[in-house]
Amino acid sequence: MDKDKATAVTVEPEVKKKAGRKPFTAEEKAAAAKARAESKAKADNLKPTVVVQFRDSEVDLDALVEAAKADFHQAKKRTLITGLKLYVKPEERTAYYVVNEKYTGSVAY
Repeated sequence: MDKDKATAVTVEPEVKKKAGRKPFTAEEKAAAAKARAESKAKADNLKPTVVVQFRDSEVDLDALVEAAKADFHQAKKRTLITGLKLYVKPEERTAYYVVNEKYTGSVAY
C-alpha cells in the first residue's frame, strides 16, 4: 500500500489565464473621472418633459408653468415668485395656480 501512496500524484487541472487589461494611465483615469462627473451632473439636473393628454388634446406642463408666471406678472409686476403650485383640469381646459401660497389665478389653454 505504501507504493500506491507514493505513486499517487494529485493532478490539478490547468487553469487558463485570460489576457489581462492594461492598467489605465493617469490621463485615462482623469478623463474617465471627468466623464463620470459630467454624466452625474446631467442626471442631477434632469428635468423631464411632462405632457398631459386628455381626450383629443394635449398640453405641455412647461408651457403652462410659463403661462402661469406670465399671467401672474401681469397682475403683480414686481413680486418675486418663490413658490408655484399648478392644478391642471383638462376637462375644463384650464390650469389654476397658486403663487407664494398667497396669490391665485387661472390660465386657459
